[in-house]
Amino acid sequence: MSLRFFTTNLSASTTGNKIVNSIDSLNQAVTITKPVNLDGAYNVSAFTSVGFPIKKLKGSNVNMTTIVNYNRDISMIYKQENLTRRWLLTQTFGFNYNKNKFDMGISGSLTYNSAHYSLQENLNTDYFTQAYSADFSYTFKKDIIASSDFELLINSGRADGFNQSIPMWNASLSRQFLKKKNAELKLTVFDILNQNKAITRTIGENYFEDNRTNVIRRFFLLSLTYNINRMAGKQMQMPQNMQRMMERGMKQFRN
Repeated sequence: MSLRFFTTNLSASTTGNKIVNSIDSLNQAVTITKPVNLDGAYNVSAFTSVGFPIKKLKGSNVNMTTIVNYNRDISMIYKQENLTRRWLLTQTFGFNYNKNKFDMGISGSLTYNSAHYSLQENLNTDYFTQAYSADFSYTFKKDIIASSDFELLINSGRADGFNQSIPMWNASLSRQFLKKKNAELKLTVFDILNQNKAITRTIGENYFEDNRTNVIRRFFLLSLTYNINRMAGKQMQMPQNMQRMMERGMKQFRN
């Protein structure tokens, strides 16, 4: 397994006669919102990811991913067409290392978001999200696996009180058993630091808002998993290190 890959994608879409909101007012106390059909909404996105091994460090892999998305939306504000132009730019970097019974990975990503309006330019907004993470696992004798992961999210450019850093630390201890290691008993503790928060930003036709949502904090989970994935009478299972690399990549795109 060379741990070398390259993938790229470019896509575009448009919606004709899109059903959008028309916002108007009868007076200072009454606002009317109704659906109308307008042209001019489209979306363009590009994605490139590359990974390659470090020759002098056997079992290692470096990967980088770039994501660019441009969205143009349209609405009606007080009988005038209002264009909302949104950019999303994400750059990620990751390093994976696997040798014998030890597996680890570190990653970092920076995401830039912007939303600019043709009307009500005072609502234009630009903000950033940074995400840094590290994880490791080690397999002891008798197929006992200890693992832990830590992630730090950093928000900036938002409203006062929402520019927060959120640390998230999880750990688990598991044991695989049965003849082909089909079964796994696992004890996991989530959010060891008890600091988990959910902060999101919503972009509307004539507003944006930051939200803080209550989420489950520290808790324990005991699980039993049995793998029944088979093909042509043979068990088909992805190598554990490749599975972890894919999971790390999905965590980067989450932000």
